Amino acid sequence: MAWSLLVRNGSLVDGSGAPARAADVAVEGDRIVAVAPRLSGEAARVIDAAGHVVAPGFIDMHSHSDLFYFACPSAESKVRQGVTTEVVGMCSFSQAPLRPDQREIVQGWAGGIGASLDMRWETFAQYLDALRAIRPSVNVAHFVGHGALRIAALGFEARPAGAADLSSMGRLLGEAMDAGAFGFSTGLVYAPSAYSDTAELIALARSMSRRGGYYFSHIRGESSMLLDSINEAIRIGEEGGVGVQVSHVKASGRENWPKIDAALRLFEDARARGVDVAGDVYPYNAGSTKLDNMMPAWAHDGGTARLLERLADRATRRRIVEKCLIDGERWGTVSQGGIGCDQVFIAPCARRELEGLSLAQIARQSGMAPAETLMNLLLEQRCTVGMVSFSQSIENVAKVLAHPMLMIGSDSIPLYSGDGDRPGKPHPRTYGTFPRVLGEYAREQRLFPLETAVHKMTGMCAARLRLRDRGLVREGYAADLAIFDPRTVKDESTFPEPHRYPTGIPYVVVNGAVVVDGGRMKSPGAGRVLAP
Repeated sequence: MAWSLLVRNGSLVDGSGAPARAADVAVEGDRIVAVAPRLSGEAARVIDAAGHVVAPGFIDMHSHSDLFYFACPSAESKVRQGVTTEVVGMCSFSQAPLRPDQREIVQGWAGGIGASLDMRWETFAQYLDALRAIRPSVNVAHFVGHGALRIAALGFEARPAGAADLSSMGRLLGEAMDAGAFGFSTGLVYAPSAYSDTAELIALARSMSRRGGYYFSHIRGESSMLLDSINEAIRIGEEGGVGVQVSHVKASGRENWPKIDAALRLFEDARARGVDVAGDVYPYNAGSTKLDNMMPAWAHDGGTARLLERLADRATRRRIVEKCLIDGERWGTVSQGGIGCDQVFIAPCARRELEGLSLAQIARQSGMAPAETLMNLLLEQRCTVGMVSFSQSIENVAKVLAHPMLMIGSDSIPLYSGDGDRPGKPHPRTYGTFPRVLGEYAREQRLFPLETAVHKMTGMCAARLRLRDRGLVREGYAADLAIFDPRTVKDESTFPEPHRYPTGIPYVVVNGAVVVDGGRMKSPGAGRVLAP
């Protein structure tokens, strides 16, 4: 027997949660063709995996890489973590559908954190064709963003959707699903998705129910509104007749940390009564988003250009401060809770000397109040600044990671390739999410067995998305593999020094191609746009 690839002598953790076992894996073309304790035969390429785990390629259940594929199709910062499939179009953001007269608005909305947006298309089908043409190195499971649907149907307006608007959004959602979208996502803390009411979202969910679409949601509030917001997401799934995924489950703001147990019980209670609900989590106590998300939703009405006008108006600035400043020290948002300006750090920014500094540090340098510093920076940089914010409890992170209904999603934003100087101070999850789960939480903290960690990043995710030929190492399945050393696998990326690839993952195989070979990126372009 001759194969294109044979992986020998490895410890197979097959993604199902079953115990590890000794097995060889044979690949022909893009498929796994044999899995057995000892395979004899010839192969064009043999990888000796002695001392290593052979696992399915990891599936990132929540990523924003779609905003960066066109500038970085190699997706090296993700692939070298062992990731072979990404779920994108999250938090209401997607680059399609797109009305030609809305290109500038979408550019400001989705492209404000260094994203490379091509936007030569109008329909979701045209966009997916353009994505296929650049051949990203990872497989892509794409959702359509509710924000994109809303902008295309009724612009960037802070008003409820009328009957005609709902009809238009439903038509666009149907066209996107016909083209290959897995469902739609909301980011209910981000304008214009934030301007929707529950009835609008239930109506959209119902419109895709017969197609089997999923509703993925960055919920309406992750701080004081946490429990009500999870209940809203569950209600949308239940009344809309669709599966619902709560994105990056967390409790933000110290005063809200005790709510996490009640939040997890909401998942359990809903599942017990038959609701198809699950969620994802990243293994860090800091999040990352656009700095302009520190502004209240009403300030975004009309898009980035209108937000900048408001930031230039002294009376509006005073109103923003009155609404958001808490006790003269903390800044309050529905996403972050009450957060100190010493807990908010600049990530990507054109003024690179500010990257990695906190708002409090920048304020001290400028001699101005932190609130003024925040708004001045947004105005000066035209809202093209990213942030990293520490609003969560590290104890809660472990509790959520260990929950059996939750899987792993990085929530990473940019992509990077190559070595040497790379701009920005991105959240280290960009480089380290999956090795961190394996090294820090499975090996060091023993939060769960290695097999459980792998399951949460592979088989569990594939089952959730109904990917029938991925997520497991089995005959007939796609040849997506991550080969790692369980003794040394480690995230090397830190908040001060984020641009570091992980160690202990020498080989990654995407659709049968050895994309990471000996720890180096070798054969980009092996990924595919997946269909539901």
